[in-house]
Amino acid sequence: MDPMRCLSRLLLLGICGLLASCIDGREEYWLAADGSGRAEIHYEIPAVIAKGCGGEAGISKLLDTFVRETPTLTNASHQVTSHTDRLMVDFHASFQSALAAVAALRGDSALSAGNFKPVVEPLIGQFDIHHGGLNVELTRTVSPSKALPGSFLMPASQFDGRRLVYILHLPVAARESNATRTADGGRTLIWDQTLQESLKHSILIHFKATLPPPWGKIAGVGALLVAAVWLGLRARRRRQDGRGSRPLARVDGV
Repeated sequence: MDPMRCLSRLLLLGICGLLASCIDGREEYWLAADGSGRAEIHYEIPAVIAKGCGGEAGISKLLDTFVRETPTLTNASHQVTSHTDRLMVDFHASFQSALAAVAALRGDSALSAGNFKPVVEPLIGQFDIHHGGLNVELTRTVSPSKALPGSFLMPASQFDGRRLVYILHLPVAARESNATRTADGGRTLIWDQTLQESLKHSILIHFKATLPPPWGKIAGVGALLVAAVWLGLRARRRRQDGRGSRPLARVDGV
């Protein structure tokens, strides 16, 4: 084998080892009946990738920009720390609208810009959402292999213990899903896959659910309508009483 070709292959294997052996991810979401909710996201990535984005400071700035440009997020916080050859990224936030949050991820945002784009975009994946009335159907396709090109050359032992986990807490049991397992009577859906398997086949996250009516909002609107009707009737009665109590006009000569 040509010496340069051999050296190139060895370098590629070394890079793949850095990339593929150190990635773990856990995303957890709580969704309310009105479409609001919160998220807790944790990723461990190789420090060599983070260096291309300015290390801890660069990733923190990236997340700051994303939060600032995404008004649907509230109470957002993040922490970026390093430990030996790994970088830990923790992100917590609430959102007023799950649909708006997904739209922000799918659109042009700070997360899809710069040197981190080739890694972030495949991990965010592709979303396909159908929403009609109270019915929601979501399909998300995550492609870790695109974030870690060349990882297929690595031995299986490099992936031991590495997993990608996605957890979704719904206000009702899902009507249909392809979750690895469920909990809480079907209201919690869990997709748990090894990194090795997810590099061979993209992760497909799919569920259908019929959300309950937002009774709190309905009750609030109903109360406002009742109050408006009551105030209208009261104002009308006062006008009628005012006309009935007017003094009779004086007629001269009587």
